[in-house]
Amino acid sequence: MVAVVCSCVRFRKCGSSMHGRRRPRRSCGRVGDRAEKFGEGEGIVMAGIEAAFADVVDQFADVLTEALCPPGESTPGGELARLCASPSTIGSDDDRILAMMVGLARVLNLSTTALSQVADVAERAGTRRRKRLKSPVELLKQLGVVPALAQRLVRVGQTARLMPGLMSRARVGGVPIEQTDAVARGIGFVEKRVPLDEEARADLVRRLSSQVTPKDVDNRARELAIEWAPAVDEADPDAVPVAENPELNEMTLMTGDDGRTMVSLDTDALSGEELRQALDPLCKPVLQPDGTQDPRSAGQRRADAHAQIIREYLAGRDRPTVSGGVLPHVSLIVPIERAGSAGSGTPSEASRVASLGFTGPVSSATVGLVVCEAAMRRVVMDADSAPLDVGREHRLVTAGLRKALEARDRGCAFPGCGRPVSWTDAHHCTPWSEGGDTAIDNCVLLCRMHHTVIHQTGWEVFIGHDRHPWFRPPLDPEHPERFREPIRSNARRTMTLEPTAAA
Repeated sequence: MVAVVCSCVRFRKCGSSMHGRRRPRRSCGRVGDRAEKFGEGEGIVMAGIEAAFADVVDQFADVLTEALCPPGESTPGGELARLCASPSTIGSDDDRILAMMVGLARVLNLSTTALSQVADVAERAGTRRRKRLKSPVELLKQLGVVPALAQRLVRVGQTARLMPGLMSRARVGGVPIEQTDAVARGIGFVEKRVPLDEEARADLVRRLSSQVTPKDVDNRARELAIEWAPAVDEADPDAVPVAENPELNEMTLMTGDDGRTMVSLDTDALSGEELRQALDPLCKPVLQPDGTQDPRSAGQRRADAHAQIIREYLAGRDRPTVSGGVLPHVSLIVPIERAGSAGSGTPSEASRVASLGFTGPVSSATVGLVVCEAAMRRVVMDADSAPLDVGREHRLVTAGLRKALEARDRGCAFPGCGRPVSWTDAHHCTPWSEGGDTAIDNCVLLCRMHHTVIHQTGWEVFIGHDRHPWFRPPLDPEHPERFREPIRSNARRTMTLEPTAAA
């Protein structure tokens, strides 16, 4: 008969030593009975461990919940909660604080590692398919796991068998899930570029595991892919070099917590050359109206050039459309306040913030930037966000008016710019939403950079007595009384402000 070691964690006391009451100890009898029932051998021990695991997790959760219980009028509160409420500032609690941090960090590492393994087990067992979910990530999301962590857990679970040494450390709480996931991604990155046998893969895992941070792991994986690739090319003269292989191209788009979109692009040499050729002429610095240097960094100019290329593509009639031949640049949803709801006295829970279709909520400044030159479709929604009426589409600036603006402004009208007309948007001096007409005496052509400047800074543009655009610089907060001298548009710039100088 094989001896059965009980896997139950016996919490003799609650995690809070201040409570002084003992939690009920679990008897080992149940495990022993199960061992007798299932017979002798290794399966007996495993059966006992599996049976007790859920109880262990529940007990730990109870202890942690009790430790986090805040102090109340009639209860002293948990030890951890009281420590958080009034920690010592002279160092007397340092040992306890550090011990708790070490223990909780280990528990965090252990729980995420275990969840990654169980997620892989659920996939192999068919649990996800029986729940009619599309992917293992969806299963974790249904359980309340955030998408980014769910993807990380699934990757680690699927790759665990390829890195047994690292997983042995992770199973004792020594490796965070972020580090394990970085190694898993590094293995995939290198294997796409270099064939690996078992020995080479083990060596790769060892090299990647020795890095300090996930970013270091990513960088080391790229270095090894480059370092090991030449040997493969020499062995097979017909092999496509890594730098020229389009099958390795990858691009990720991710919206951050602040609403900004982060792009990561890994492309072949030819596509990269074409991208540089497209960006290069659009990245040139643009002097300020007073002749000073362009304040944008090279990275900012490159990002603006990329945005200009995207807008040129979206404006093209030959590109694929979503439906019905309509060419939307962006989808902007602007909620409106229904008549009678403003003074009802009942607070509305509906959002009043406009949002873009992909990247979410945006400020009123961006709303104004979008609607200046856009084809709009009116959709009236009821209180439950159900469509009530869809109006016909209206283009704010007609083709004829656009031609007239091009003839007058000859490009971006902002002083000192002059970018070509193909780069410009039509801006309403008095916003269309505020009753401004779509007419040549209320519109001006601006490149996207200066269109943004007008909407998001104190610059003003108006049509002067000569029926041409004039610009007024922002108010100087240190000298609010100082007169803001109007500046002519770029097409009419001169060395003097005399009325007839630009006639």
